[in-house]
Amino acid sequence: MWALITGAGSGIGRALALELAGRGYDLILAGRTASRLEQVAEIIRRDLPARQVMTLPAELADPASTRELALQVCESVDHLAAFVHCAGVGEPAADFASLQLHDFQEALAVNVSAPLLLTQSLLPVLRQGGTAARIAMIGAGMDKHAQPGTGSYGISKMALRRLVQQLTVEFGLMEGGPVVSLFQPGLVDTPGIRNHVKKALKLELPHGQWLNDRLGSGQCLTAEQAASALAFTLAEVPDSEFDGAEFSATDLVDSLSFGGS
Repeated sequence: MWALITGAGSGIGRALALELAGRGYDLILAGRTASRLEQVAEIIRRDLPARQVMTLPAELADPASTRELALQVCESVDHLAAFVHCAGVGEPAADFASLQLHDFQEALAVNVSAPLLLTQSLLPVLRQGGTAARIAMIGAGMDKHAQPGTGSYGISKMALRRLVQQLTVEFGLMEGGPVVSLFQPGLVDTPGIRNHVKKALKLELPHGQWLNDRLGSGQCLTAEQAASALAFTLAEVPDSEFDGAEFSATDLVDSLSFGGS
């Protein structure tokens, strides 16, 4: 039972890899930094030697690299039980005039075009097997809540939400098609969010201090808690409830009392 995770070298992606390995999944770990992927893979090989783990570095802002990743996956496995797109980028900007086109384009490439292209290219292995493959896209709360300086990330995540809706419709017409959902992690204490907060504070953006205060007071999830909630949706929610759904990590953690593994 194979799962592909992008952004698997850190944050939620890393925690999810460890969580799914513990649940019996074999893993394909994809991301920008090979050394980080190998660190995660080595933990799994050490603690769970029965699990198979592959690492496939890829630059998801580059369509050629993204296609090559999909090709390597299709050549390596007959069926993917799950594909989770955890990779995400988007730099804060001081104001609209300061928003850099190259950053906006990179956010659209990684956060929207890459999951679209991967899903399309992986269809041969997502449509094999006796049960529907599951696709989870990691969203962001700011997709519906525009704030100063968050254009690249927020707009691209809103487009990802629309992509999930489109895939739900398209797969509903496809024999043997996968099922797809949007997973909203909320505020999770990861290296990525702490780096974002540092930049937002330097730029004196309003949300920077708010995020910093919540992180400092522990009003957030750990990556392990978010990963436990996400793994639950992948492994235990029925297809009819998973398909087209939007899941909140905070709600799941509160209702199911996930402590994280």
